[in-house]
Amino acid sequence: MHKPSRKDNFIWLLAALVALEFFNALFSQLNLRGAKILVNISLVVMVVISVWSLQPVQTKWFGPKIFVALVVICLMAADSYFVSDTLAPLQLGTLFVFICFTIYLAWQQVMFTGEITTNTIFGSICIYILIGLLFGFAYLMVEAILPGSLAGLRGNNWQEDLQGTIYYSMVTLTTLGYGDITPVAPVTRFLAYMEAVFGVFYTTVLVASLIGLRLSAHRPDDSKKPER
Repeated sequence: MHKPSRKDNFIWLLAALVALEFFNALFSQLNLRGAKILVNISLVVMVVISVWSLQPVQTKWFGPKIFVALVVICLMAADSYFVSDTLAPLQLGTLFVFICFTIYLAWQQVMFTGEITTNTIFGSICIYILIGLLFGFAYLMVEAILPGSLAGLRGNNWQEDLQGTIYYSMVTLTTLGYGDITPVAPVTRFLAYMEAVFGVFYTTVLVASLIGLRLSAHRPDDSKKPER
């Protein structure tokens, strides 16, 4: 099997993230039986590919990320066999922490490699999608603790609401705000406007940073200038 490197690892991560969102939308559209288990499987696949694709980014946080990934997989497996109201907050919390680790590791490679490549562009897109997922799971955690915090969700469990919260999170991150799903609790309203601010801030910082990296790459080396 091909081992990811710093030249192509974000292509795999981006494919996993897009596949996760597409298949969750498809499960919701078809209203399939056993959609809860299918959503759990799609999340496990995303977690595994995220760990595998970020192997080249070896930092002290990579080990804890693997531990959190194993916890996520165990919780998803347990949720597929047992019905328990206490599993939902644990699943959502560990997924939230896992995505935080993934964003940090991806940011380390995108912003500190010193060069702009196709892979780093894919990496910046991955981070943007991961931010949307991060806030999506934050909304789901609030909804699990305070039901009715988001108006417009109709699922019986968080797996059925995942597609709706991802959709709401992404349109909030991009400041579109269609209004079919709305925050009604103070905490979800806080998350909504913080996400909108974060989305604008991220794109501004990203563009400025990438331009700075490009200019630095083409700046002549002062040590090679001829002496007068």
